[in-house]
Amino acid sequence: MQVIFEGETTFGYEEWSGPLVSVSGTDITVTQSSGAHLNGNGADWWDGEGSNGGKTKPKFFYAHNLISSSISDIYILNSPVQVFSIDDSTDLTLTDITIDDSAGSSKGANTDCFDIGDSTGITITGAECYNQDDCVAVNSGTVSAPVFFEKFSGLKIL
Repeated sequence: MQVIFEGETTFGYEEWSGPLVSVSGTDITVTQSSGAHLNGNGADWWDGEGSNGGKTKPKFFYAHNLISSSISDIYILNSPVQVFSIDDSTDLTLTDITIDDSAGSSKGANTDCFDIGDSTGITITGAECYNQDDCVAVNSGTVSAPVFFEKFSGLKIL
């Protein structure tokens, strides 16, 4: 199965825990057409508190229960809080992902690019991460080897 984002997808404001996008399954390919981007409209939520209080903010993208799948060539702008929540996934490859939360200054707290938990065989290559927090966070639970991180560039943590 293939999921292809086209044009600009902009999410409206509502206080909830999200996610804005959720994909699960086996042999799933997620990508976008040339010039497309996903705009989380993060400034509407950014209050300097991140996930530690203040407004209830939706996580951006649940990649939960993805098996033998790939996410590639995605451009995400201004996420409300954590971007990719990767959980219970196996053999998932994320390639050429750009996450730009740099407009948040210190108000875009907890805009982790990749949060990984309870997963195996996660490969991240060609990522560009501009945010206010962790580029990669290994969260509660277990993450079994192998997990690969290659060619991160543009890393900016304020």
